[in-house]
Amino acid sequence: MIGHSIMAVKKDSGWAWMICIATFIVQTLETGTVKALGVMLPTLCQQFSTPTWVIGLGISLAPGFGAITSPLAGALSKRVSPRSTVMVFGLLAVIAMIIASVSTSVATLLTALLLTGFSIGAECVVISQMVIYFDEYYDTANAFAETGVAIGVMVMPPLTQLFLDTYGWRGSFLLLAGINLYFIVSGAMLRPVSTPNNDAHIGNIPETEYTPLMQGRSNNGCFLANVVYYLDLTLFTDASFLSLISIYISHGYCLTGWMIYLVPHSIDLGFEPYHASFIATAGGIGNLIACILYPFVAKTLSPSVLLYIASVMVAVSLAMDPVLSLFHSYIGLALLSIVFGFWRAMSKLSVMKVIKNVIDEDKMTNAVLWINVGYSVGSILSGFFSGWFFDLTGNYVLSFLTLSAISLLGICPQFILEIGNNCKRKSLSK
Repeated sequence: MIGHSIMAVKKDSGWAWMICIATFIVQTLETGTVKALGVMLPTLCQQFSTPTWVIGLGISLAPGFGAITSPLAGALSKRVSPRSTVMVFGLLAVIAMIIASVSTSVATLLTALLLTGFSIGAECVVISQMVIYFDEYYDTANAFAETGVAIGVMVMPPLTQLFLDTYGWRGSFLLLAGINLYFIVSGAMLRPVSTPNNDAHIGNIPETEYTPLMQGRSNNGCFLANVVYYLDLTLFTDASFLSLISIYISHGYCLTGWMIYLVPHSIDLGFEPYHASFIATAGGIGNLIACILYPFVAKTLSPSVLLYIASVMVAVSLAMDPVLSLFHSYIGLALLSIVFGFWRAMSKLSVMKVIKNVIDEDKMTNAVLWINVGYSVGSILSGFFSGWFFDLTGNYVLSFLTLSAISLLGICPQFILEIGNNCKRKSLSK
């Protein structure tokens, strides 16, 4: 085991902002890569002579595989260190993209796309470190890091189209692999730390302080207890945490469907590929505006209220897409993309604040990773059903209406739980 000096955390200053930059980088890479794969979808379908839903499902399976490996990333983060976990998982994702570039069959391509999901675990581990480093300026830092999503959405679609036109789909995968090497850089920025409040070491602890997972039986007679500890399975006894998973399932379904199928949808309406990619870029502009405004809005509205408003507006923007598609309005669809990007960012930032408020700091890494499992479930379902609806109907109307409905359904458990808690408080006060 590699030894490192343990650093005390100085919150809201110093190295905390380097962690914020690392979070910005991984969110740019993850969102941008998914969006890039969405741009490549029509080319890959044509190259391998497959239906849209097959490649769409393959792209969405990456978050699905990320869901499977996320608990492993959480356990390794506790057992080894967040730094090593992020660097290894990021490298595995890069290798998967290189494999995709030399694919000669659909099976090989889908397998490679599946393995790119290792980047999900890396991203979530980095994001979870924000809670350790920020308190007073958490809203500001989180909003800045979220601008990485905007940059990824704005830059990667036209850049990927340029890659495709210049180097073909194989060269595009190689270039994406090179760009994703920055996951390793971001992981290297995570210092082993200890929190001054409880002296609980976060990161790489000397080997003598660890109870190895497989030695759990011999040390305390209960291997299962170590599994519960390293994976923080007690989170699943908390109704608030389960409601957050529901929200992330809807986030995964809506955002993945939008990212994968917006550009193909625009091309299907008759727009040129470059013009279609810039409709997606407009979503990034909305996301960027939301990140700038969020710290001010968060001072006025509670995270829960803002979450409900944002989820409703996301649903409205998705439901309006089929209406504007009837008029083939390029400007209208671009403006709608801005609206979607704005409220989606507000929704994500709000739910992250809710997570920070209800989850203990020492469980935050695994909480983010388990919630991401819910996100990945939504992503897989969206990748399949949104593409299948297109193959079934010949257009994306049903796909976008379903995205809209899922946005509303996702917040229902949280809304019901909050109403129940309010009723309990009122009854106790009488």
